[in-house]
Amino acid sequence: MSIRIIPKEEIQIQDVVDRIHHGELIAIPTETVYGLAADAMNDRALKKIFRLKNRPENHPLIIHIAPPKKEADVSLFWESQLSRWSSDVPPQAIALAKAFWPGPLTIILKKSRDVSDLVTGGQNTVGIRAPRHELTIQILQALDSGLAAPSANRYGRISPTTAQDVFDEFESVIGEETLTILDGGPCLVGIESTILDLSRLDEVGPVILRPGMITSDDILTIIGREIATDRHSEIRHSGGVLGHYAPQTLLESKKTELMNDADFMSNKIGIVTFGNMEELQKKWSTKLVDWYPLPQDPNVVAQNLYGLLRELDKKGYQKIVFDQLPDHSIWSGIQDRLSRAIYGSGQH
Repeated sequence: MSIRIIPKEEIQIQDVVDRIHHGELIAIPTETVYGLAADAMNDRALKKIFRLKNRPENHPLIIHIAPPKKEADVSLFWESQLSRWSSDVPPQAIALAKAFWPGPLTIILKKSRDVSDLVTGGQNTVGIRAPRHELTIQILQALDSGLAAPSANRYGRISPTTAQDVFDEFESVIGEETLTILDGGPCLVGIESTILDLSRLDEVGPVILRPGMITSDDILTIIGREIATDRHSEIRHSGGVLGHYAPQTLLESKKTELMNDADFMSNKIGIVTFGNMEELQKKWSTKLVDWYPLPQDPNVVAQNLYGLLRELDKKGYQKIVFDQLPDHSIWSGIQDRLSRAIYGSGQH
């Protein structure tokens, strides 16, 4: 039916809340990526998310909740908020909420009986987080409920980090649906939240199911327990499939300073590199290639990763080569997104 972007200065919080209560889809800004949001308690609205994204209904959604309006009694606040959605809230969840929320951490807990199977993908667990974006916080506090909000892109494709990305993603497929996109500016973190499973503490302990910019070391300092990582967990979770966040152009990863003639093609390619661009351009001056610099700061790389992949995907390259990332925990979330983008790339 319609898709539109509302500029930040024109957004009316109560109007947005009313639209959510009426079952409309709203694309919301967060610090990670833009989310395709609906009332977490409205199954009819939740079904719209799956239809528009072309997302399997057994793939769970994350519930976004509001942080406290005041600093007083923060522990009691988080216990109360989490208990609305979970039947078992361990003290570690409260400690992590106090340390990192609002922020890019999703906590998996055992769900309460009131949580829809559409949110959980039919599982007995639920993912919850409090996003760090002032506009979305205002909406959640006025809503006094939760928003189910996966990334605002078609299933498997590159996540959006601007309102225009969302518009470009859905403009051609909106059909009979209505989508209002709230322009909250570019996302500051740029990749999706770390997902930490606390639903099996007695059996397996805390487990990172999806790495992000909050690392296992960050979590360890708060809860004092070693953190395992399991990217192929039996618990289904957002971003858990192998081919995800993917450009249509073939994407590869290789240490660009070690490239040889076989890595180049007859048609132009794009190469994203940590290396010395001037030296690389001289070395491969006869090849059809565009070079793109890659900063050493993982926070800058994460913030710009999806935007860069979207830009390169529009260039008509035969393939994109992305430099090998450092083997350090702060890069693990970026490496996870890049490896899944590589796996799913080249699907025309």
